[in-house]
Order: sequence, then C-alpha cells, then structure tokens
Amino acid sequence: MTDFRKLCARMADELDHYRQLLMDDRREAHALATEARAALAQPEPVAPTDEELVELFNENDWNHISPETFLDIARSVLELR
Repeated sequence: MTDFRKLCARMADELDHYRQLLMDDRREAHALATEARAALAQPEPVAPTDEELVELFNENDWNHISPETFLDIARSVLELR
C-alpha cells in the first residue's frame, strides 16, 4: 500500500472511532434526559402539617417527651431532607 492509502485507512479507522464515541455520548445524553424528565414529572413532596405531627405523636409512645419537643425534633429532621 502506498503512504496515501495507509493514511486514508488510518483516518477512516479514527473517524469510525470518533463516530462511535459520538454515538455513545448521544445514548448517554438521551438516558440522562429521560431520567431527568421522569424525575421532574414526580410531584414535589409535601411536609406534614403540625396537626399531622401531633396526631403522630398521640398515636405513638415517644418515651414521655412533650408534644412541643416532639414537634421541634420532627421539624429539625424534616428540614434536613
């Protein structure tokens, strides 16, 4: 093979390599976009109201802590999310 043909064959191989990388990037971008769309379609979580927290307090034994302490702890935990 002449030098020109060797160069053309090498360039064709490199072009195929970069074309494959581009296709891989497109697949990954599509997967990420699909995942993002699914995440955005989910409803935003809603924090429980104080009344719901008091009801939870009343339904369970919380080792004799006061309802106010329970609400403070619950609000702190919910803020961390």
